Amino acid sequence: MDRLTATDATHVLAESGSHVSRIIDGYVFDPAGATVDRDIVLEWLTPRVEHSPVFRSVIRRVPGDLEYPYWAPATDFDLRDHVTVEPARAPGWPAVRDRIVEICDTRLPAGKPPWELLVVTGVTGVDRFPDGACVVVLKMHHAVGDGMATVEFARELFAAQPLPARPGHRSVGTGGALARAVVRIPGNLFRFARGSFRAQVLSRVAARAAASGEIRAPQFRWPTTRFNRRHGGGISFDVVTLDLAEIRSLRSRHPGVAVTDVVVAVIGDAMVSYLREHGEVPNGSLGGKVSYSLRGSTAPAADQDTVVSGNNFVVLTVDLHTDVEDPVDRLRAIHASMASEKRRFSNPAVAELADALDTAPAVYVDWLVWRRSKLPIGEGETVALGNTMVSNVPRRAEDMRFLGGRVVESFGILGVADGTRLNHFVASVGDRLTITFAVDPEVMPDPDRYAEALGRAFASVVDAHRDGGEGARAAAEEDLGVVEEA
Repeated sequence: MDRLTATDATHVLAESGSHVSRIIDGYVFDPAGATVDRDIVLEWLTPRVEHSPVFRSVIRRVPGDLEYPYWAPATDFDLRDHVTVEPARAPGWPAVRDRIVEICDTRLPAGKPPWELLVVTGVTGVDRFPDGACVVVLKMHHAVGDGMATVEFARELFAAQPLPARPGHRSVGTGGALARAVVRIPGNLFRFARGSFRAQVLSRVAARAAASGEIRAPQFRWPTTRFNRRHGGGISFDVVTLDLAEIRSLRSRHPGVAVTDVVVAVIGDAMVSYLREHGEVPNGSLGGKVSYSLRGSTAPAADQDTVVSGNNFVVLTVDLHTDVEDPVDRLRAIHASMASEKRRFSNPAVAELADALDTAPAVYVDWLVWRRSKLPIGEGETVALGNTMVSNVPRRAEDMRFLGGRVVESFGILGVADGTRLNHFVASVGDRLTITFAVDPEVMPDPDRYAEALGRAFASVVDAHRDGGEGARAAAEEDLGVVEEA
């Protein structure tokens, strides 16, 4: 039985109230005059969904959550249930954006394979898109995987030629899954006890490493802003396009500066600028939660009855140094903070602690999710971990095709939730980098002003480094296996 890992299962167990657990990837294709309708799209996709079992499988929960949810083949799979093809409602980006917003906070149907595809055809009136472009949006449940995983699934769907078909998951009935879960209870409890003891040992080892200066524990509390209170229930988003060639030029002049460093600096500057425009001055520097992929750095799961986690990342807690005025000094400080966090997670004890949850029984994970939902959020003067989430996932999209058309732009939409009402997704294709910000409209009724703030912040960073940048030149080159860089 192909069970989800604890990390993946959390995204199933946590889906309640206003929280919708999903990842949304968007791709803009130039169909080059090709006819695009639903029948053609379905015919084109049919052989491509045969490669990965995910597209043809469902996630089932074990009664009483005595075990983690598991994958089972969809007995009534119909591709038509997952694909929507429709023309743009009006010229211009706002019409496309508003249509995508409609699918952002809708749950994927239970009992169906956890994905959907929206194709908006005939998009016109967007300067950065070719006329007649197709905007294709892939929505997947977060239990399927993280941003890196969903990009790989997108590469399968948008491959120039269909990849070989693979067999699906084994069929297991509810009764069989329940019986297996009951049998596994003693072993699960033993593994949990052993894992808990191991976690205590690792915590002491990590604490000694921090005390000796081998690693540096980050600041975990940051000043609460309007973006860190209870989620009002809605979501809006927009996409800001930046010149990736400018960032690459900056990196060539100042070795050591990474794409993510620059983007994080831009976001921190824009957040403070927006807050100040609305009469709010943070009491100190803001912090960011930056996703950091561990793919390729961890060994396969020892329990061969468990599939390898689709969510294989940690969250770096990074000081955005928004209290540093000089853009060059701020970027240098951010680079140092990012490098310090990556170094911390490269420590064996810290890296193993990051996987400690995978020894916990499903009912315990369920309880943790419930307990977290009861914690006070945004009621104090500080917030844990960071003020915003930043995810930078490399697309490698240049060879993606949709009905033969090439990809010209990509974007992604993170969810918003209690405590994180403003989040950012970074993607790039060619020399075009996009920052997609998703926000609770209750705290940002004027997203255009924030988009302008991001543009100004980017210009400030580029201009400062073009004019001098002695501080950035002193930044040390880090080789820490960064795989999330655009």
